[in-house]
Amino acid sequence: MRLLERRRGQRFEVEWNVTVKGIDGTGAAFDEEGALENLSSGGAFLYLTRRVNVGDRLSVWIKVPFKKENWMKYSAEVIRVEKAPSNFGVAMKFDTARPKFAAR
Repeated sequence: MRLLERRRGQRFEVEWNVTVKGIDGTGAAFDEEGALENLSSGGAFLYLTRRVNVGDRLSVWIKVPFKKENWMKYSAEVIRVEKAPSNFGVAMKFDTARPKFAAR
């Protein structure tokens, strides 16, 4: 059985650096670095070492590899969490397709 594709934008496989801030499943604040698995104009998928819950809000900084010290900042909502052997796959939907750009 194939899953229904619900994405509107094209998804790109990337390995860009990312920093995620939020509140984990235990209620503790976190600031974690990692790498994106894929990215579209509407959202992203990445792995975190701590569990977050569907509906949680995250702040996401994505390092743009084309320019020195340029980061895209998004606010996002967790829409899916997948348990992996040593971490958690997190699918998120951005609040807007337009990021804020900033040096981090």
